Amino acid sequence: MQIMFSVVRTVPGFLVAVCSVLVLNLNACATPAPKAPPVKLAISQSERGVMLWLPDNVLFEFGRATLNSSLSDPYMDRVAQLLKEKTVKAVSLEGHTDSIGAENANLVLSVSRATAVRQALLDRQVPEARLSAIGYGFAKPIAPNDSELGRRLNRRVEIIILDEQVENLTRGEPEGAFEEAFSKLKGQLESLFKPRQESTAK
Repeated sequence: MQIMFSVVRTVPGFLVAVCSVLVLNLNACATPAPKAPPVKLAISQSERGVMLWLPDNVLFEFGRATLNSSLSDPYMDRVAQLLKEKTVKAVSLEGHTDSIGAENANLVLSVSRATAVRQALLDRQVPEARLSAIGYGFAKPIAPNDSELGRRLNRRVEIIILDEQVENLTRGEPEGAFEEAFSKLKGQLESLFKPRQESTAK
């Protein structure tokens, strides 16, 4: 919206003169809406704090503890931003595997996965003292291990911001920046079980 007006002055014995024209753009005064981040993070509140759950396309392939930088970098950038700008709490990085292979090997692998995420955050200047890495092997699955989707869901690192609240992280963030983690997990599990239910019905 623009407002234009003129200031007119009459001087005795002279012609009317236009002294000035002012153009005011009121839109320039408005606060711009925050720009949506390039990725959406799955987030959930738990008794321990806030959990951030990375999507399956940046999780680990079978037997590997290396993040695919082309897929994971936008998520690591976003997580690091939140950890540096929205909270000073300690962060527990907790690695998990699927159930294929020996227990000890999976335990070592889960620690390596948590350490890989820790290093990615360190590379983005998250303070080292706030980050701890631990592995649980296949002791804490979130899906059955009898399908590729289930195993992929179990190959994960959970980012737990200890003693933090979701509202502190999401306050002031643009709409659509987050999604509820357990709702997303439920949707993926339903896609896993639906074909089985249909097959049983036949």
